[in-house]
Amino acid sequence: MKSNITRLLAMLLAFGLMAAACSSDGDTASSDDPTTTDAPATDEPADDAPADDAPADDTPAGVVEITMLGTLKSEIATQFESAVAAYNGSQDAYNLSIIPLPGGGATLETATAMYSSGNAPTLMSMSQEIPEFQDRLLDLSGSDAVGAALSGTLDQATLADGRIIGVPQTIEGYGILYNQAVLDEAVGGTFDPASINTRSALVELMGQIDALDSTEAAIQVSPMDWSLGAHLLTPVYATQAEDAAGRRAFLDSLKDGSADFAGNDNFQGWMDTLDAMLEFNQLKDSPLDSDFDPAVSALSSGQVGLWFMGNWAVPPLTEAAPDGTFGIMPLPISDDPSDFGNTQIPVGVPNYMVVDAEQSTPEQQAGAIDFLNWLTTSDEGKTFYTDEFAFLPAYAGMNTPTDNINSQIVGYAEAGNTLEWINNLYPSDGWPTFGATLQKYISGNTDRAGVAEELADYWTSVE
Repeated sequence: MKSNITRLLAMLLAFGLMAAACSSDGDTASSDDPTTTDAPATDEPADDAPADDAPADDTPAGVVEITMLGTLKSEIATQFESAVAAYNGSQDAYNLSIIPLPGGGATLETATAMYSSGNAPTLMSMSQEIPEFQDRLLDLSGSDAVGAALSGTLDQATLADGRIIGVPQTIEGYGILYNQAVLDEAVGGTFDPASINTRSALVELMGQIDALDSTEAAIQVSPMDWSLGAHLLTPVYATQAEDAAGRRAFLDSLKDGSADFAGNDNFQGWMDTLDAMLEFNQLKDSPLDSDFDPAVSALSSGQVGLWFMGNWAVPPLTEAAPDGTFGIMPLPISDDPSDFGNTQIPVGVPNYMVVDAEQSTPEQQAGAIDFLNWLTTSDEGKTFYTDEFAFLPAYAGMNTPTDNINSQIVGYAEAGNTLEWINNLYPSDGWPTFGATLQKYISGNTDRAGVAEELADYWTSVE
């Protein structure tokens, strides 16, 4: 499977889907995917993390204590803790402890508070926060982890001066997840995701699912602000042009007010698709009354057949339904199957693992690099990465997870059917703002014109 992953990254690069390299004047942001934290996402500032929030130092004499802020992703918290325990047991030079993210898990606010208190963690997981912290992060060039990273996956963590200040966590893709058994029953045969390449085809499928006696509804539309604002909204921006320069030009035109959403065909088409999803939504009577875990239960148990989410849901879905088969397909926003976006899914590197260079000792920094190398290049670490985390690898020498969702993501990438992970280009308050606007819409507290106006007003306020 190594060649599959290599080709996957080649396709990402060819289509300009990897995020642009960092620069000192770039916008800063908290992680677009708060599932990388240990608590539900919130746009409220995190509580301060004073020095005594760090784990108690009961490490044996001679062993260097290193810390990591949060786990890589909440869905694999238990598996990651097991990996940390295995790493600690594999050598006697370092002891890695996990610091829980307080106050809802906002990495930007939490890390800032910990630096202010003089208690920066040794290791962190960052994405849009990198420009804010780049002068405080260690150059990882020359590490085994950097050497193993696939071509293109280091771009967002590579500075203009050549320093590489992060290594990729994984590769992710998102779209409409589906329960194969439910959809097979709905269509009276073997469901083919390629058949859903228009909004009308999606609406017809939702009607077929809704008509089943075995289901409660066709789809669950998750109301979390990160899911709505960072992920579900992606097609509106990512389909504005088939090249990266064109998409960035569109964002610039939003900022200077020369473009808006009211007259934008892609936005209007996306809104039509969203309205259809809401019509078949399991949460129709209480659209804000759910979270990630209930949706996992709904899809895995067959209460619904569809759920808009990403491959980070693979571990909990597998745990909930070990014998189930789940897949992923694009979110069509028009009735022309040839329109860009109707047969593509967003794929990219969501986060990077970084090391503190400002407050950690050289010994602690060496320990952090040792852990990253262990996780990405040792046989034991790679087993956790691919088998326990079910990560789509961003490193050479790893096998692709065998689950259907990750296999399909590789297939979309190999076929060139990918969209840019464009939410990495939003300013720091972008997805929380967009998410709040869409929460108002799905709960009936604003209309389509209100959504268009709020999105346009946001972009013209960006400096």
